[in-house]
Amino acid sequence: MLQNIINSQNWMTGDAFYWFCALAGSGMFILQFGLNLIGLGDQEGFDEGAASDAGSFKWLSRQALTGFLMMFGWSALACENEFDLVGAPRIAIALLCGIIAIFATGYIFKVARKLHSNGTVFNIEDTINKEAVVYQRIPHGGVGKISVCVENFVREIDACSSDQGELPSFIRVRIMSKADDKTVVVERIKEE
Repeated sequence: MLQNIINSQNWMTGDAFYWFCALAGSGMFILQFGLNLIGLGDQEGFDEGAASDAGSFKWLSRQALTGFLMMFGWSALACENEFDLVGAPRIAIALLCGIIAIFATGYIFKVARKLHSNGTVFNIEDTINKEAVVYQRIPHGGVGKISVCVENFVREIDACSSDQGELPSFIRVRIMSKADDKTVVVERIKEE
């Protein structure tokens, strides 16, 4: 019975199937784009748990399915309407275009993943052995602030004195070590 329905409907050579794929894929694309544009997208392609050749892109993700459906449908319609291709050549070209869309989506996510930043502007370890200027007085046994140039930017960092003594503002110091994730230990540079 199912074979008769498939044969009588001729569903793979009729335009209705390809129009469905093209419009469904395009609609999903527009919806995903709109949600991401206003910040409601879930960044599914960047999940940490998925592994593949393209970093953490999921080959059977919503983005890959959207790209496949959209390219499969539109390329099949273009084959018939522009090049008068029907049957097996049209299906083969449509499948090839859909598969290319999946790989293009994977490549885009792989490249986009390299743009990911953890938000850290610099590592505090990069300041060790650099000269700095006391910006805010470092009190006896307390914490003040220093200004240091790191990667061509002036940064303000919490600092404490290596000998626990007071360091007045506007003197030059050398950063000796890291006290914690936000604070460094400094030592006054002897003026010669």
